[in-house]
Amino acid sequence: MRHVWKTGFQILTAVAAVTALTSATYAWFTTNRQVSTSTASARTGTESLTLEVSSSGGSAFRNQSNAPITQVNEADASKLLPVSTADLVNFVYSPSTVDDQAVHFEKLDSERYYYHGRIYLRAAGEGFPSGSRLELYLDQSDGVLGEAADGQLLSASRLGLVFDEDPASARILRFTETESPASEQVYNTVIDGRTLGKDQVLSWTGTGVLPAADPSVPVTDYTAAFTSDGLNLPEQPLFTMELGVIYPLDVYFYLEGCDPDCSDSVSYDGADIHLAFYGVLSEEGSR
Repeated sequence: MRHVWKTGFQILTAVAAVTALTSATYAWFTTNRQVSTSTASARTGTESLTLEVSSSGGSAFRNQSNAPITQVNEADASKLLPVSTADLVNFVYSPSTVDDQAVHFEKLDSERYYYHGRIYLRAAGEGFPSGSRLELYLDQSDGVLGEAADGQLLSASRLGLVFDEDPASARILRFTETESPASEQVYNTVIDGRTLGKDQVLSWTGTGVLPAADPSVPVTDYTAAFTSDGLNLPEQPLFTMELGVIYPLDVYFYLEGCDPDCSDSVSYDGADIHLAFYGVLSEEGSR
């Protein structure tokens, strides 16, 4: 037996370029204004089950109809600069280029070049059998994800989600599979004399960087699809929640510098991004 609920999780992102660091903006030097996030909200269609959302965790957890998504640190997020990551734990950036090629990279010791916010989720209900779990999926039934995107910004952007502060739960999502025109794509990430391709990012080794396979996947891989025949769920959920447990959800928004779409084409672009989840409560042995 399954019970379903729906939660609307809205992220409002307004991103626009401010100044160029060189005579032209190349990948690794695209500059954008601060990413702002608004609120997270929840709704449920099952009276005995509610998804509670709070800006604070632990004993300070308070269910809010609209919970602000709070920035995790005090880093200055006035500029969104290209970074690269393979795990949402270690982020690297290029402090300079040589002949328009990014060949030097450093580990970010703060989060000043990307956005990192957090909310807390809890599925609350009574009368459900032991072993009941809530499975989370993305929901675009209202057509809101990236709806107000301008230009090619979303092609170069990534959305990162980490549940319960567990790196193993990390999901890195691509907003769109639409690419910039070939003339606006830039391949200028160079490691040991080799230029990285479109399906590669940078991983931090502790002393330097190495190429790694791009871990991002299309948002459709975790999106519930509503059709005339009913509901089609992806093979895997974003995350599985135990009832009554408070889970922190870390939200990352950044420009992937290794993406060839991270070029002049995203300068002065902006987007309003809205993210929603769909949940299915499955009792043990029902799947």
